[in-house]
Formats: sequence, C-alpha cells, structure tokens
Amino acid sequence: MINKEIIIWDNDGTIMGSKNPHDTTDKAKVILPNVQQVMTNSSAVHVICSGCKTPESELQNFDPENVIKRFKTLMEQLSIQVSVFSPAIGGTECYVIIKKTGSDSITIQKAHEDIRYQHLIGQFKKPGIGMLEVIRDLLHTEFGLTMHADNAVMIGDTWHDEHAASAMGIPFMDATAIHSMKV
Repeated sequence: MINKEIIIWDNDGTIMGSKNPHDTTDKAKVILPNVQQVMTNSSAVHVICSGCKTPESELQNFDPENVIKRFKTLMEQLSIQVSVFSPAIGGTECYVIIKKTGSDSITIQKAHEDIRYQHLIGQFKKPGIGMLEVIRDLLHTEFGLTMHADNAVMIGDTWHDEHAASAMGIPFMDATAIHSMKV
C-alpha cells in the first residue's frame, strides 16, 4: 500500500469514474477499483483536490452547493477528511469541506475570501497550486501535519494533477497504479 501520512486524491478519473465512458453524468459514476481498499488500509489523512483547467471545465461554473453535497456523501462513504475544490471558471474560487476527526461535524470554508489566499485567485484550478497551498495550510492547522515530499503523495489521472504536485514539491502517482494494483 501507500506509506504516506498525507494522500491527496484527484476526484474524477481517480476516485470516481463512469461505468459507461459515454455517460459522464453523476448518476453513472462509481468509486473506482481499489480506492476504498487503499483508503481503508491507510492511516493517512485523505484529501480530495478537485478542479483543473480543462476546456470542458472552463465552459461553465459549477454550483458549489451541489459539489458540496456530492463531496459530503463521498466523505461519508470513504475515509476522506478534507475536500477542496474550485468550481468557478478561471480558478477564482476555492471551497474547503472539513470532516472533524471522531465526529460527524462538517465545516465549510471559502478560502478565496480569506486574505491569506487573495494572491492565489486565478490559480485555484490545477495545474495551478492554489488548492494545494490551501491544503498545506489546512493540514498544518487542523491536523498538525507539515506537507512535504517525504510524507505526502498526490494521486491523479491527468497532467494537470502531475504538474500541480511537481510545483508543490510532492511526489505524483498515476491513478492507474491504484486501479490496477493487487490488494
């Protein structure tokens, strides 16, 4: 398995995927192979980092309330403590969902409204590092963890994920390694 304290997961194509490649609606999506087993067998803090600058995602703003609802459900199903996502065209917004350890309590934050992250507006979508900087700070304040190359890994399925991880100085693992591993 993965021996890291912090595992940062992309969502679409990494955690969730469609059973039918021609149907990309939310109803067609399922948890991809081995994701649940890796999360269950790891004591790491698991984080979702969702949102990249692709032509498809840059055509529309996503409703943050719908995304929050989906991620809350996913956080109930899997061992995910934090979800960070950027729903707006251009990476101008960053939302954070925190599941308190040992509790069902959920906190929602708007990092893009925090003065510390004003310089990152426009960089919240991958390959920008805005969401990863928010994650780094949140891991420190909420979990007492300092994110660095020796204790963290980012798992994703696109070059956007890989470039963001590289820019933050943390290793990258292609999601196919998880989906195809023997558990």
